[in-house]
Amino acid sequence: MGIIAIGAGIAIGLAALGIGIGQGFGLRGGLEGISRQPEASGIIRTTMIVGMAIMETIGVLAFVIAIMLVSKL
Repeated sequence: MGIIAIGAGIAIGLAALGIGIGQGFGLRGGLEGISRQPEASGIIRTTMIVGMAIMETIGVLAFVIAIMLVSKL
């Protein structure tokens, strides 16, 4: 029974770690692009926000999976 809770915690933890790393790289790339081409900042910013929102859906999916695992207890 306890192993399911550990699995749910690991699922959330790894998802959060991956999301944090991915968003860090995405933000860095977006800021580098804006600093090189300030006139394209609107397009770069919009694309960056959409990409980060897609990354956040991974966190929501991991949360749903963790809830489903814990409900098996």
